Amino acid sequence: MKRDLIYQFILLIIIACVAFVIITATQTNLERLGVVSSIDFLWKRAGFEIGQTLIAYDANATIARAFIVALLNTLLLAFVSIICASILGLVIGISRLSSNWLVSRLATAYVEVFRNIPSLLQIFFWYFVVLRSLPRSQDSYSLFDIFYLNNRGFYFPAPIIENGVFWIAISLILGITASFLFNSWAKKYQYKTGLAIPDFAISLLIAICVPMLILMLVGVAWEFPQLGRFSYKGGFVFMPEFISLVVGLSMYNATYISEIVRSSFKSVSWGQTEAAMSLGLSRQMVLRLIIFPQALRTMIPPLTTVYLNLFKSTSLAAAIAYPEIISVFVGTVNNLVGQPVIIMTLTLLVYTFVSLVIAMFLHWYNRRIAFMTGN
Repeated sequence: MKRDLIYQFILLIIIACVAFVIITATQTNLERLGVVSSIDFLWKRAGFEIGQTLIAYDANATIARAFIVALLNTLLLAFVSIICASILGLVIGISRLSSNWLVSRLATAYVEVFRNIPSLLQIFFWYFVVLRSLPRSQDSYSLFDIFYLNNRGFYFPAPIIENGVFWIAISLILGITASFLFNSWAKKYQYKTGLAIPDFAISLLIAICVPMLILMLVGVAWEFPQLGRFSYKGGFVFMPEFISLVVGLSMYNATYISEIVRSSFKSVSWGQTEAAMSLGLSRQMVLRLIIFPQALRTMIPPLTTVYLNLFKSTSLAAAIAYPEIISVFVGTVNNLVGQPVIIMTLTLLVYTFVSLVIAMFLHWYNRRIAFMTGN
């Protein structure tokens, strides 16, 4: 035991020495070239616009705010892509196990085709071939005259945050809380009575409807897209770059998720399915109540790797100029201020931190469901 601790301590000292040498050599070389590393540039005026922002931003904002905007765009892209890839992967994985020959073969063909096409090539296809062929702003596809889709993006209404940020935050918290409370009550009700309630669908509906209802009651103003001279103004827009990235990353990573789902479902004994169906449960109830909860325990560890790879793949967005952290911070800001060491260090720390958060959350969830099932 003591010998192992000594070896670990020596290894830690060696790593620290190597890191010190690298940092010192880098700093010396930069000083020789006249480059002084400092974070003071973060408080300077950015001087450039960003096409898609989740918070208020203009060219007069600081570089630090541009960094936050780019980070939020990266997190939004990763979050939406993970959700879409998970849903698509679950559907494809279940379809591969279907007794319907056509459905099973189509799902297999999807996996074999899209997992062998590089994700960057898929992103290029959706961006340059599909979305570029959409109509111009004047001929946009419209739904209820409030949603618009054209070659400049997908436009939809957005609340005016400056006038109701408090109520928006409160509504989101209440919606999520109400959704969790209903889900908990539904499980307890099913345990006591044996009657199943579609808790997931209703919980999702509550999480969406409660914030909307609260915002309507308190009178938070909404901004609707309006056609201007060249494009729509107002509301919120998902840029073509964002849409192509979500579709490309989701379709590519869904192939791996579907294989994880298929193998996890097959790991559950077929005898449990036969026993459940002999009790009169439908195939949908057997899948949702018997197979899926058990298969989920074996899904989480490999899903962690897929989700981490998907998050890191958001860096491909720089190839089509989507304003995420690589494109904005490592590209535009670095060209303006010339601080590659600080900029790259901050970017590396961001990717490391977010990846660790994702891994820790999935590890916690994996332990939680294992505890709930007594494993």
